[in-house]
Formats: sequence, C-alpha cells, structure tokens
Amino acid sequence: MNKIITPLYFFAVMLLIHNSPVLAQTPNDSTQIKETVLNYLEGMETNNPQRIEKAMHPDLAKRTIEQNKEGVEYPENMTAASLIGYSKGFDFTLFYKADVDPKEPLNSEVIIYEISNGIASVKAVTNKFEFVDYIHLGKLNGEWKIINILWAMTGNTNKWMNKQ
Repeated sequence: MNKIITPLYFFAVMLLIHNSPVLAQTPNDSTQIKETVLNYLEGMETNNPQRIEKAMHPDLAKRTIEQNKEGVEYPENMTAASLIGYSKGFDFTLFYKADVDPKEPLNSEVIIYEISNGIASVKAVTNKFEFVDYIHLGKLNGEWKIINILWAMTGNTNKWMNKQ
C-alpha cells in the first residue's frame, strides 16, 4: 500500500508546484485591483466610457435591490454594455450626496477584503457618490476585471433618490 501512496503524494506535490504560478498572487495584485476599481468609479465621475470598459469584463452583472409599486423587492440588473453606454452622457452627479461640491476631487476608498487564486472581493465608497459597491474581480489573462457589482444607496439626499 505504501508503494502506491508515496507516488501519489509526490504527484500531488508536483502538481501543486507546477500550477502555483497560475494561482499565486503577485505583489502588484492589490495595486492592479485598486486601479481597476478606480477606472470604474472615476470613469463614471468623468463620463469616460474607455476607463469603464477597461475595468469591466464583458459579462459584468451589476445589480441593486429595487422595489416595485406593490412593495415587492427584486434585483435590478445592468450589463457592462449598458453601463458603458450610460457613461457617455449620463449625469452621474445625480448620485452625489446633497452636501457635495461638484468641483471637489473624487476620493475613493477601495477596501480589499480578500485576494485568492485569481479572484478578489472588494468594497468601494467615495466622498461624493451616495452609494456603496461590493465588487468581485477576476484575473483573466493577467488583467483584473470587474465581473460582479452589488450596490446599494447609502442615503437618500441625492437627486436620483429625490427625482419626481
């Protein structure tokens, strides 16, 4: 029995060693993840579809919880294509907190909860936007891309929440 188990252990160790560069995170992963998230947030702030597209995987699922007229809650979905399309002319200042000076620079806090085996989980908030994003990223072909965003409003002072 030992003659069979020893080669299996050796094979398993060699397999792990061989695949470790694919799964290992580099020291730059945190920096690249933050840059990706900033491309998304700053791209919205400046209506720059190229920056948003650079950050997004084409299969992005961006969701928030909405409520219909009957009070039933449901997930509202947005794709990468629709987000990129909106960024060409949508007034994202509608999502600003009521007391924000539009000329104030955008300051973003990107909190990385975990990076593991080519995936990452992040929280992003800004000094201007009245929402929070929980973001999942994946490292594909050496680049970090946003694959999922679950977001929610953090208050109700912005123009979007108070639209007529």
